[in-house]
Amino acid sequence: MTGIKALREQVKTQCSDGNWNYDPYMHGMANGLICALATMEDLEPQYLDAPDVWLCDAPPKSPLGK
Repeated sequence: MTGIKALREQVKTQCSDGNWNYDPYMHGMANGLICALATMEDLEPQYLDAPDVWLCDAPPKSPLGK
């Protein structure tokens, strides 16, 4: 896979839940890839807004779901 197809797959992966919203670095990476793809496709980029809480800062969940 090369070119724009590969970039679309990278955007899909980076924009998945748990990646883009993990920390500010990953958020920036997602928006950078969105920008690159929009540029290649001659479209207006649809950037992701920062979440209220980064996953890396969220309190850990109990393995029992409590």
